[in-house]
Amino acid sequence: MSGRLDLAFAADGDGRSYLQRQYAGYPFHVCRVHYYDREHPGLATLYVQSCSGGIYEHDRLDVTLATAQGAEAHVSTQAATVVHSMPSGSAAQRVRVQCEGGSYLEYLPDPQILFPGSRFRSVIAVTLGGDAVALVSDSFLCHDPAGRGEMFSAYFSEIAIEDDSGKSLAIDRLKMGGQAFSDSCPGISGRFKAQGTMIVAGLDLSANAVAGELRKIRLDGDVAIIGSSLLPNSAGLLVRVLAADGAALKLALHQVWCAARVQLKGSMPLERRK
Repeated sequence: MSGRLDLAFAADGDGRSYLQRQYAGYPFHVCRVHYYDREHPGLATLYVQSCSGGIYEHDRLDVTLATAQGAEAHVSTQAATVVHSMPSGSAAQRVRVQCEGGSYLEYLPDPQILFPGSRFRSVIAVTLGGDAVALVSDSFLCHDPAGRGEMFSAYFSEIAIEDDSGKSLAIDRLKMGGQAFSDSCPGISGRFKAQGTMIVAGLDLSANAVAGELRKIRLDGDVAIIGSSLLPNSAGLLVRVLAADGAALKLALHQVWCAARVQLKGSMPLERRK
């Protein structure tokens, strides 16, 4: 199955962001725009739902998210996405994030749940104009419903950042097999069965200040750990999270998001319900 989602946000004369353009083909469904943040009443929040019950073998999904100058948006999914077992093939999703100067976008989907035998490729390409800022995340957790110690087959993740001239600024790639998370390889992932990446991308932000805010986060090291690195070409900050399970991963990523929002926008995001 091939599915396409195309969303574009713009700001009206009062600085309130709205969904200027939308196309949602199966399996995507777009909910109405919400405005949750009291401190930033013009920031649009949008949830994207799936009508298919997950990602299946041979699925090819294509997503485009764009923000015009002055637009501010938070885009997420309704819940974690199941990546089903795949006897012989694979599935892939490509996300294009295009931010004009003076815009702000958070693309923070819930994790992928990798079933035994699944093969999934995730690529997120971020294009930044001027002083635009984009927060993007990609995360997953292992799930073995039968309890037989089976793991996913392959997972590939790439997040690439470029400026509006097409110059490549930073690329983060992960490629791994499920054996890295099995109990037979304790030295690789240890007790952690879930992993997440969040990138705070921007050419005109203080990545060190964001990193300093992250250092205020306090987590039980047996449940989750957080590390960060400055991106090359002053493109922002990369944050990696390792967690024991999906609940710990979600909590840690939420705290990373809150820390970044405080530094970037001056206030905590209002709690969202899903």
